[in-house]
Amino acid sequence: MDKTRVEPLTTAYKILNPGCVVLVSCGDGERDNLFAVTWNMPIRKNPPLLALLSGKGHFSYPIIERTGELGINLMDAAHVDAVLGCGRTSGKTEPDKFARFDLTRQAPEVIGAPLVSEAVATLECKVERIVDLEVSALILARIVAATADPRHFDAGWTFDNGLKLLHHLTGSKFCTSEGMIEGS
Repeated sequence: MDKTRVEPLTTAYKILNPGCVVLVSCGDGERDNLFAVTWNMPIRKNPPLLALLSGKGHFSYPIIERTGELGINLMDAAHVDAVLGCGRTSGKTEPDKFARFDLTRQAPEVIGAPLVSEAVATLECKVERIVDLEVSALILARIVAATADPRHFDAGWTFDNGLKLLHHLTGSKFCTSEGMIEGS
């Protein structure tokens, strides 16, 4: 198969995308917020750990750093505008992204930060470690509780009921995962 060089090299990260974009929720009892993150991944099954990248200048970063908690909310294609809006709008200027983007706060089981009721799945996380990467930080977190819509998740994703998970490409462009294939 012929391939061409990817230039500039600063765009090479897009080869690893698209991963599921998530809404990260955080809160400290006085203020909560949501922000979109594409750069996230599971890193361990037992104990269940994940990693995500956050800009240190983002409104939510000091809240997560201070509380040591965050929620991961997986949204479907029906909520693409809310995900895009939460990613483009700063908590510094928007006091309530839940209200602005027509999302409902869901009470968590373990952490203090609210979750998103419209999410097809949620992960409640406690921060294990933060790796300082100068302008950003790699947050390593333990999953302490998880919920999922049983129509779409039963020990794994199922797409029989029309699930379309969101994957961010760049800017305002997304694609969806709409099905499963199985190798032989």
